[in-house]
Amino acid sequence: MTKENENFEIDFSPEIQALSYFAHIPYTPMSAIAEFVDNSLQSYLNNDKKLHKIHSPSWKLRIGIYITKSKILIEDNAAGINRQDCDRAFKAGAAPDEEDKGLSEFGMGMKTAALWFSKAFEVQSSALGEKVERTVKFDLDKALDEGLVKFKPKIQTTSANQHGTKVILNKLRREQTARTKKQIKEYLSSMYRHFINKNRIEIRVDNEKLSYEMPPILNAPFFHEVGKAKSNKKIKWLKKFSFSYASKKAHGFAGIFDEGNIGFAKTKYAGFNLFRFDRLIQGVGENKGYRPPQIFGNPQSHSYQRIFGEIHLDGQSVSHIKDGFIWDDQEEFEFIEKLKKNLQTGDVNIFDQAKNYRLDRRARDVKVQTSEGLDGAIKLAPAALKILEEKKIPRQVETTKEKPKPKDKEVRRKQMKFEGYTWNFEIILNYDKNERDWIQVFEKGNKTKDITIIIAMGMGFTQQYFGSRPDEVEGMLAIIEYIALAEIVEKSRGTSKAHAIRMSLNEIIRRQPPDLGY
Repeated sequence: MTKENENFEIDFSPEIQALSYFAHIPYTPMSAIAEFVDNSLQSYLNNDKKLHKIHSPSWKLRIGIYITKSKILIEDNAAGINRQDCDRAFKAGAAPDEEDKGLSEFGMGMKTAALWFSKAFEVQSSALGEKVERTVKFDLDKALDEGLVKFKPKIQTTSANQHGTKVILNKLRREQTARTKKQIKEYLSSMYRHFINKNRIEIRVDNEKLSYEMPPILNAPFFHEVGKAKSNKKIKWLKKFSFSYASKKAHGFAGIFDEGNIGFAKTKYAGFNLFRFDRLIQGVGENKGYRPPQIFGNPQSHSYQRIFGEIHLDGQSVSHIKDGFIWDDQEEFEFIEKLKKNLQTGDVNIFDQAKNYRLDRRARDVKVQTSEGLDGAIKLAPAALKILEEKKIPRQVETTKEKPKPKDKEVRRKQMKFEGYTWNFEIILNYDKNERDWIQVFEKGNKTKDITIIIAMGMGFTQQYFGSRPDEVEGMLAIIEYIALAEIVEKSRGTSKAHAIRMSLNEIIRRQPPDLGY
């Protein structure tokens, strides 16, 4: 024990009861963990020269996160919490001094995140240049029961060059699943990519060192119209930009995915990642990218799936939990207009290329993937044949079956002419999970015919093989549409078992994996 002032206490007042509400802050496990990382990183940034002088130029910040069913541990080798900052560090909403703000500007991080995760936590910290380690233990239930607002830290002697902080979260409010741990790794890798890739910090989650890899960039000719290339000259579809808007500055890059590299061509990577002070604010996770419709169009468009990039907005305000930017309408409108203009101008016209480019399926990488798909498909043939051997298709289609009325659906309609007659054509995508017929065809009328095709989008086969990009979905739906139309036309021409192919196909898909649990 040192001679440090025996009356030194950590003050959690004035509103200790308000701490109970921290559990209801709209964090996710990923964003709450990021608050601890922000604190560690800001402590390092505020003291980097001192830390490198004590150690060596190659020294780096190391943050370890360990998650079990009963507790979460976050530890770092940053500069620690000094005596002067102790009260502020444990008082909700007590922001740091102006020059120390950076990633910890709201003074909310450690307290709110700790109490969001748990009802009890312990903080051990040794501050750079101080010869003590302070340990603060806080139990919310005990504090409320006993009316405690001040806590005396345990103080032990250490060396002046010992520094770092360890936070232990106990009495967890929610269990962290394997899926959550995976998401935490993905989020942190993306959030702190610039610090990681510059070798400034090392983050480990359950001893796994995090890293970030940029998606592959399309290298292809410019398609000035849909499917039409201007020339054979290939362009790398990556573009840097910087511009001013509403008296603020933005800089970054935009790119187009190399769709031939299927591993990265996923919807969740599309859209812009928005940064502030090199820390990701918006854009990690599925469909979390910044996608203004003036640039990306609707979710079915090629642009929506293809464009990605980074934009740094150091002057733009963020929410208090740092999960989004705060805009006024005019400010964001000007930002989007300037961004769109930058994407459209010059030789690397990201905007038009994203809309018009079509994947060349003769390319080497695509051929390799197609070959792998062919290997898998040929193996399914014997099982499909066995299903058809067991199932006999009736000569007549059941005419009494009522047309389903799915609650979760997407509908498109079109009027067409066939051999002088009018066909009111309707396609329904049925997302209900209990549907067991992959393709259903309903028709009524003679000269004026109402035709409905219903496709079960909730079945395992559809979910596994349809893909997520518009061209993938369009192609598969077109095949189903053609099968149904061929059946209707053949029936109108007198073919007695025109329905047999569709019904046989339904039987195979109903009984052949993937089932996906439905």
